[in-house]
Amino acid sequence: MTLELVNLTKKFSGGFSLGPVDLKIDNKEILVMIGPTGSGKTTILDLIAGFLTPDTGSIIMDGLDITEAPVESRKIGYTFQHPSLFPHLTVFNNVVFGLDKKSKKENEKQILNLLNDLSICHLADRRPQELSGGEMQKVALARMLATRPRIMLMDEPLAHLDNPTKIKLRLELRRILKSLGVPTIYVTHFEEDVYGLADSVSVLYEGAIIYKDKLESTLVNSNSFSSPFFSNVFTGGSYIEGKVIHSNAGVTTFSIGPYELETLGNYVVGLKVGMLLRPEDIILSREVVRTSARNIVKARVTGITNSSNNSGIVNIRLLVEGFSIIAKITEESKIDLGIKEDDYVFAIFKASSPQVVREEQSFRL
Repeated sequence: MTLELVNLTKKFSGGFSLGPVDLKIDNKEILVMIGPTGSGKTTILDLIAGFLTPDTGSIIMDGLDITEAPVESRKIGYTFQHPSLFPHLTVFNNVVFGLDKKSKKENEKQILNLLNDLSICHLADRRPQELSGGEMQKVALARMLATRPRIMLMDEPLAHLDNPTKIKLRLELRRILKSLGVPTIYVTHFEEDVYGLADSVSVLYEGAIIYKDKLESTLVNSNSFSSPFFSNVFTGGSYIEGKVIHSNAGVTTFSIGPYELETLGNYVVGLKVGMLLRPEDIILSREVVRTSARNIVKARVTGITNSSNNSGIVNIRLLVEGFSIIAKITEESKIDLGIKEDDYVFAIFKASSPQVVREEQSFRL
């Protein structure tokens, strides 16, 4: 199943204009779309779902033009920021609400399996007011998946959850989406969602798509984007991937390049984990020093830039064997250490610093 938007436009009376938008989402692809508020992200989702009709252009699903097709015939799943659950129905009845009686009976086992995959099977007889925010969002997701959509649209479903719930649900969400293999457009404002969910990234700005590429290319290019919006979304953090080689008592060792580093949490050996490392969590030193931080790597300085807000903070771009990272230090610290481009320094960070945002069952060597 593929989805393609061709020369899509939509004008509104308030003066906002979308497009022309050209975009293609391949089979099994998770496209994460980012952009500032008011750039048109939700408008694109509403056009695909059929809630809005474009002024010009076409929406092609698996080679079939569905631009004028009624909403109910498109078989598109749509989840929102706030899960709209029926308070008088149980979790199970909320999930099967959109199915006919025959489908409910025939698919009861599959529905229970779906609830089990989302770790909410034990909540099947509860009502929404008895659930946490994360549990309610899982129910809304299960209700969408129960209809077996051909395309999935997700409009910031994690935006209003607390951070620990976001982290856990984000990991589960990617696992489920990839196992189903349904093309997905996920709208967000948050950097963690890009790293945790995306196969590819699209940036919408003032009604136009100004960027679209695979996640790997985005990771390489994100620090060179000229648009001020990018600096707000991509905060200069470093995304790194490693293979779990040991895990015990809440500390996991992962290999990346020639290094064995540590992060907090218990993960399955052989798992590929993607982690976000914040630049302010990295300490630079001219020599190896003994501290409580367990992670020490030797790195070459490949770039030094001043922060955009003239705060006296400088960004130090570092190349380590097997990966690259960015550190933030003060201008005074840079002078004291005598750091210049092409110098070698030691980058030091605690096991609590890398935040795991992605898990993959297989690891490609």
